Amino acid sequence: MKIAQYLKRRKLWKQFKDLRTTVRYTLKSDDDILSEKKKTALRELEKELACVKKLSWDLDAEERKLSRWEESLSSLIPRSSFAVSMKGFLDVLLVACMVAGGIRALYLQPFKIPTGSMQPTLFGIHYIDREKAAPFQGPVTKLFQPLQSSRAFLKVEEEGAFQPESLRKETILFFWEKTYFRIGTRSYSLPGDFFTNIWRYVNKTGPEFRKGEVLCDGYLSSGDHVFVERLSIHFRKLKRGDVIVFNTVGLRSPTQPLAGYYYIKRLAGLPGDTLKIVDNILLVKPRGEQKFLPIYESAPKFMKLYTFKGGYLGHWADGILAAGAEITVPEGHFFALGDNTYNSLDGRNWGFIPRRNMIGLAVNIFWPVSRRWGLVDTLEPLDVDPGAFLDARKQPAGMNLQ
Repeated sequence: MKIAQYLKRRKLWKQFKDLRTTVRYTLKSDDDILSEKKKTALRELEKELACVKKLSWDLDAEERKLSRWEESLSSLIPRSSFAVSMKGFLDVLLVACMVAGGIRALYLQPFKIPTGSMQPTLFGIHYIDREKAAPFQGPVTKLFQPLQSSRAFLKVEEEGAFQPESLRKETILFFWEKTYFRIGTRSYSLPGDFFTNIWRYVNKTGPEFRKGEVLCDGYLSSGDHVFVERLSIHFRKLKRGDVIVFNTVGLRSPTQPLAGYYYIKRLAGLPGDTLKIVDNILLVKPRGEQKFLPIYESAPKFMKLYTFKGGYLGHWADGILAAGAEITVPEGHFFALGDNTYNSLDGRNWGFIPRRNMIGLAVNIFWPVSRRWGLVDTLEPLDVDPGAFLDARKQPAGMNLQ
């Protein structure tokens, strides 16, 4: 009998320790998703369990206490639910992926391009015209197009005026947005936010629409996803022309709030460089030199920005680099610009980036499968006229071809 009691007591003690470990793990691992009420209850349960140093020989009483504690935990975390089971599965899968790619994770980090400030080198959310883009797309890109972007087609069914009060937006699959609106008495929907996306890609926005008029026939892409290599910047000097990712800690914009923690731009100025923009060309005078030279003479990657093809339009003089202005990059800092300076919040606005803010170099576009898929910044511009940039509300000409 004593041996049986000893074994039962040992089994209960193991169950107790497992329960205590589960409570502690849950508080740490689910801290970001638990409500304050549940976290408070779990902390009280943890304190109660921490007071138990050993079990008495009244095993029935100890078994009842253990059962009560387990019921308390189950009421706070329904471990048998599908959601919790799926979370556990995903946790295991994530850990497996992290172990398998641990070394690589320290080397590469994925980022999503949110805006068009680096177009046409890197694309943010943008519209692709189905017919115009077809000559520049290979068979693989055409195959993947419906999977990696949202169809944007609208043909007016009845004559009428756009009804702005009818706008209604929904989020689909966590990130895809769709906006509903009316023209006349008919309802329509298109992917994206009306003012930041749809307004930029429809062929016409009012006031009157004719029956049969096609406002758009294409796709809205969610933007390029890139791998950023984080290691080499600690062993080599940064160069003019590098496509860099940096954080915005300490950067301040006098005109508008910075939109995110990470930004991606092209490195234009090194410590000691003096810069100015003349006739849409960025000129640089390196430390110790006496005269200004076009940036592409010291950094050939800038050359394509002055081809005025496929969306490249040179550099627009603005902000601290407005016409006639010169700036000198201070020691320990860098200066960066977007490739699409007509629609880029960059160094002209916020100034210089401290060296400590640098994250890494953009090296590879892994999604979507497009003309740009592969190594970053290796393509020549499309041999098409980008057109005049006349209306900042519209997507620039030439940007809807890839």
